[in-house]
Order: sequence, then structure tokens, then C-alpha cells
Amino acid sequence: MNEANDLTNPDKMALGARLKKLREGFSWTLGELSEATKQLDPTGDGISKVSASRYENGDSYPGYREVKLLAQTFAVPVSTLFYGDIPDPYAGWEMSLDDYLRSVIKSVLIEEGVIAGESRAAREQKQTIALRAIHGRRRAIIMESPDEEDKTERVRLDQKDESEFAALSKKLSQPSSNKQK
Repeated sequence: MNEANDLTNPDKMALGARLKKLREGFSWTLGELSEATKQLDPTGDGISKVSASRYENGDSYPGYREVKLLAQTFAVPVSTLFYGDIPDPYAGWEMSLDDYLRSVIKSVLIEEGVIAGESRAAREQKQTIALRAIHGRRRAIIMESPDEEDKTERVRLDQKDESEFAALSKKLSQPSSNKQK
């Protein structure tokens, strides 16, 4: 890959955006992030402000040592740095107890308004909307098809739409059980 393309690599930009979001979630400056990594690094070197800035701007990738330090500093799994809140697609679906408890506590704190962020319910709603949009585009293609097999698919899609809509409506109409007034 040539240097010009390397600087605009979307993976670097996405990683940088995630790092910046995590850092800002702690309300840290680049200097404070640097100090936090120095405290966790067994050698005491940590990550410099300049390096952290380069990672956030997508100018370079962190190495193995830096990725490990960043994950420890932000108390997130390494996969979060590369994939965000979605699970690593190459990992199994198992989740450690620590990761599970961390996600539950974080979700409760967000839903209660103690910390900033997007609640699990809001994320699920966005995912549902996105999946319905994809489903709608797929449906339009199938509905226009004269193929006999697509007719049975149309019937199946209609039935699936009705059941999904009913389930979603029921879920969204129920008040949150963990909110206390």
C-alpha cells in the first residue's frame, strides 16, 4: 500500500475515532491519557501525547504494546478498540464474566443518566431500524421479481413482517423496569 493511501485508511480513522471517544469519555486530555498509560506500563514508558494524537488522527496504528496499554487504560477488551461496541466477528460468542458485568453496569449507568452514552435500548432501536431498512430494500427487489420461488418468499416476508412488528411494538410500549421515580 502506498503512503498516500495509507494515510486515509478508513480502519485507522475508525480506530482513531474510537480512541478519541474513549478518551473523551474519561474527560482526559492527551497528556492525562499519556500519564495513565505510563502508570500501567511495566516499563513506565507509556504512550506519548504525540503518539496518542497520531493514533486518534488516523496518522498511524498503535503497535501490540500500545494496543494492550490502551485497552488496559480504558478498561475495555482489545476488540472494542478495533470493532467498537459490536463483538469481534472472528471471536466466539462467549463473553467473560468481567466483560458481561462491565457491559451491564455501563448500560444501567447510561440509562440512569449517570454517565453519558447511548443506552442499550437506543442501540437496539437503531439496529432494528437499520435491519428494517435493509429488509425493505430486499423486499422491493423480491416483490418486483416474476420468479415463482419469489412468490413463496413474498408470503414468508409478509408473515415475518407482521410478527416482527408486533414484537417490536410490544417491546417499545413496555416501560423500562429499572427506572425508579
